[in-house]
Amino acid sequence: MKTATRRFCLGLALSLPLLAHPALASATDLAAHRAFYKLTLDSTENGGVTNAAGAMEYEVINGCTGWATQQRLDMTVLDREGGDTHTVSDYSTWESKDGRQFRFRITQNTNDQREVRAGYAELPPGRPGFAVYTQPSARRVVLPAGTLFPMAQTAAVLAAAKAGKPFLAVPIFDGTATDAVENTFSIITQHGQVVPTAFAPLAHMPTVLVHMAYYGTDRTQMLPDTLLAMRYWDNGVADQLTMDFGNFTLAGQLAQFQLLPSHCK
Repeated sequence: MKTATRRFCLGLALSLPLLAHPALASATDLAAHRAFYKLTLDSTENGGVTNAAGAMEYEVINGCTGWATQQRLDMTVLDREGGDTHTVSDYSTWESKDGRQFRFRITQNTNDQREVRAGYAELPPGRPGFAVYTQPSARRVVLPAGTLFPMAQTAAVLAAAKAGKPFLAVPIFDGTATDAVENTFSIITQHGQVVPTAFAPLAHMPTVLVHMAYYGTDRTQMLPDTLLAMRYWDNGVADQLTMDFGNFTLAGQLAQFQLLPSHCK
């Protein structure tokens, strides 16, 4: 799971071998669910941001042949000059379970400015794929072989954790980045821990701690564009989110949760 219409060391990532992708069949183990996260200010750089708070709703629906997701973020950031930035974003996707097809639409309103981005992408097995943006303007970009879509990325991280792999480096396409593809490097730790939770379906399920760094395609930039951290349960449900936006960091806690039924045979 990722977020905000944005989310989370290049030299380190490129110095390590690219891990083979864990089987995408593990995506079938992900849980259809609805989650509500409370967002609060965790830290701020140079005192520029004095407060930040909000909420995020996230829903995953099992469409049998694919996953449909819907994410809504509502966040207000206050700065030391007394100004406030109110952002509401809606991000919806559909991703085939074989990891080959993807559709996305993002609508983001920041104060009085509205941005829409939409399109689709395809990844042929073992070959470069492509993404087509239909909004805000038409363009087509190449996706390198080995690119993953968001649900496949989650499945790959969890499969790597179960296999005892401490790192995962893969290119990602989710439609949110200006440069289309992002390079990601994940550090995977503490797999197998069972943590206390108020949500019965998750109470006895192993978890894994994941730190993710997202980089643009400019390899001269050594620092990541975004940093994310979260604790995943083995079914892909996330908690203890940390979203680093550069000048401030948000913490997200799972406040409401329910599993959604599947009618697939």
